[in-house]
Amino acid sequence: MPSFEDQFVNVGTVRTRYWQAGSSGSVVVLVHGIGCSVLEWRSNIAELARHHRVYALDLVGYGLSDKPADAGYSLREIAQHIIGFMDALGLARAHLAGNSLGGRLALECARFAPARVASMALVDPAGVGSETHINFRLATVPVLGDLLARPSRFGLGLTWRAAFFDPSLATPELIDEKLRFASQPGAQAAFMKTVRAFVGFGGFKMDQVNALQADMPKMQMPAVVMWGREDHLLPVKQAEILRGLLPHVQVIVYERCGHMPQVECAQQFNQDALVFWAKVDADGGS
Repeated sequence: MPSFEDQFVNVGTVRTRYWQAGSSGSVVVLVHGIGCSVLEWRSNIAELARHHRVYALDLVGYGLSDKPADAGYSLREIAQHIIGFMDALGLARAHLAGNSLGGRLALECARFAPARVASMALVDPAGVGSETHINFRLATVPVLGDLLARPSRFGLGLTWRAAFFDPSLATPELIDEKLRFASQPGAQAAFMKTVRAFVGFGGFKMDQVNALQADMPKMQMPAVVMWGREDHLLPVKQAEILRGLLPHVQVIVYERCGHMPQVECAQQFNQDALVFWAKVDADGGS
């Protein structure tokens, strides 16, 4: 698997880690999910970079990016970090591809900065409906949530086995990697603040879900929804919400695939993403 050089850029006061590959074509920005980093795109970047200038960033609070205690971790504030990242690198417009939380953040960018978003690839996006996994709901309970979210090899093993259709993909090496990142100073606090910003004990906060759904028909950029049929964290039926509300959308469902198609079905994911972006670019990016 190819390796990529860690690069850093200041987004405001946040030192932000990113990977970049590709020297021609339109710009693609890859946005990871909660508890993740640029590493979740390592099966995709090289192939996507054959046709695009590809950037993957660690969001504020995650990976090797700064985790300031006083940072805001609402969806809008993290989305502003993505647009700020684009500003810092001089990227006027980009195709946004986001998995889970990253998909929800792509939608948030489309809400407040639509001119910056050429298209959206929404990969099992979080928060488009109310339903979510019990682990995230329990994390919102005071005291109990903090105890359950403490990094441990056992807890991370349960979470990551649930993320895949094939649980053997949650290898000991992957769990060790996740534990190292989760144990960094400030990482648990960033995780808890992010979860609690848009999840309650009943699921994703309905005021935010309703506001997002009300804005979806205004999103005129092309979108592709890519969802694993056997996603145990976010049900595939939520793809129908996006199909019904986004004006220019197609839906792709991956069989025998869980919450992270870009990892578990990487070859097909890469092919589908490239076909989608080629059509968007051929149509003039709209």
